[in-house]
Amino acid sequence: MSTAEIVNLHDAVDFYDPEPERPEYHSIWSDKGVFSKYVVTLQFTGWVMGGIPQNPEVIEGWIRTKMIGKDADAAQIRAYVIKTMDELGMEVSPDMTMDELNAVAKRVAAEQHGNTFKRDALGFYLGDYQIKAALKEVTNILFAGERWGVTRKGPKSFLAERVYVDEQRIHLGRTEPDGVHLQIGHVTGPQGPRSTLTYVHYVDQPTVSFTVSSLHDLVTEDQWRQMFVLMQKSGIGALRSMGYGQFVVTGFEKVLDFKSTKAK
Repeated sequence: MSTAEIVNLHDAVDFYDPEPERPEYHSIWSDKGVFSKYVVTLQFTGWVMGGIPQNPEVIEGWIRTKMIGKDADAAQIRAYVIKTMDELGMEVSPDMTMDELNAVAKRVAAEQHGNTFKRDALGFYLGDYQIKAALKEVTNILFAGERWGVTRKGPKSFLAERVYVDEQRIHLGRTEPDGVHLQIGHVTGPQGPRSTLTYVHYVDQPTVSFTVSSLHDLVTEDQWRQMFVLMQKSGIGALRSMGYGQFVVTGFEKVLDFKSTKAK
């Protein structure tokens, strides 16, 4: 069994404190005559990775559960734990007792971090800020050096002030992760090189929808197209540099034209 294995998580674990439910508030004015609105639908093509740090005590529990299983015999347990800790750069030896191996697991867990998703009563969700950040990033890549609008602002600042994601929470359709990815990295610190262990919750191929509001429809159709085409490759969520969080746009529908009706 490899330390880079992917394990499924089906137990209900209280790994992240859910945010409280809040009442909805409504403005006396509508967005009509101010914003055009588009409903965007994304189909993720692989894993979306969580990026919210979680309790190290939970990580310790996972290490104990996965490395020191309930049904394996003593020889299998010790061989796996010793092999794993050795690969992580920990000082272990074949004659260690189970208590000593437990102590090693606890020490590793105390030094490491695990990541998950934000969640509420409907399950895991991405935050509106993640979509907005992705839009700003690709805008800066595509259009840096240009000047947009009558104010002649840089495209990134122009978009930040004029494009908004309506939904604060974009739900992933899951109340628990589809699995946990064991990510092993390498860092160099005061004590020299060492391995790092990170558990990352993932959701596999979710479909999400959200609404973007564009002030006076100042972002053109072709600019939207270029931005989302690049976003498809750059992805959303954690570990994007490793290719996670990529998607295809399956829907981009204008549901409100700011010119079509007057404001209240």
